Amino acid sequence: MANIIDLDAEEAPKPRILVISLEYLESFDDIVSQFLTPMLELAIVQRVKKAATLTRLLSKEDAEPYSALVLTDAALTLPENLPLWEQVLAYLRRTGATAVLTGQVANFAIPDDLDEFFRVSGLPDWKGGMYQRNIVVMNEKADGIRDATHFDYRNKNGLKTMYSVKSLCLSGVRTEHRWYVPDANLDDGGGILNLPGMLARGPEGRDPERVHLQTAVAYGPVGEKGRIGWVGDVNSEEPSCKVILAMCGLDPAKASIEPYQSSTSGSAAMRWDAGQGRFVKV
Repeated sequence: MANIIDLDAEEAPKPRILVISLEYLESFDDIVSQFLTPMLELAIVQRVKKAATLTRLLSKEDAEPYSALVLTDAALTLPENLPLWEQVLAYLRRTGATAVLTGQVANFAIPDDLDEFFRVSGLPDWKGGMYQRNIVVMNEKADGIRDATHFDYRNKNGLKTMYSVKSLCLSGVRTEHRWYVPDANLDDGGGILNLPGMLARGPEGRDPERVHLQTAVAYGPVGEKGRIGWVGDVNSEEPSCKVILAMCGLDPAKASIEPYQSSTSGSAAMRWDAGQGRFVKV
């Protein structure tokens, strides 16, 4: 009976998380590590950098399922990779896992590609929105927050009720799928008001149903069981790292996240290559 885990003697098995980095660049790892490091303390984390390996993992129906798939770059948003993304979608529908788009996705995803990516995902109204720093406020009634069982959104050591973040927002997201929305009553500390929040205000105050309302963090359905999470933070700031952990089925209150320090070697220079249709390392 040595292979049976005694739940009275030790903690329950950790969730399994797959990190997908098909356009891996070591120079960006210091940013991605902001959430990967605390994730390693709370989950069993594996990483894949090759499409063939990802296909093999997704097709293993007898393997213990991953609770979350974390996309750290924009590779799967490219048109030529949509068939592979459809394999991911099938996995989400079958297992109930969550795919979290974060890391460098918001930095390098092409707007038209992103729109098609969400259309294929069954979320045709989700579109790339404004890119700026905002004060964002938690929507406590959102799916995945109000009904969470693995964390308590009221725990002050967990998710922030509001924070400042530089992010690529999404538009067209339903109210119940918006985790954090800009607030027009607050500025970012530099005197710059939240323009998306201002656009969303009506005569009776903030109206979350106004057409142009943006959301920095979204969490929507894929089929009956799967989910897609969007964290548009381009710098992986501490509050956003806790959001990523929460979307992966982990308790953000248990995470210890160190302040971000840029690598001494500096980030790689990038340029747009029209022939390849993507950003490439110089």
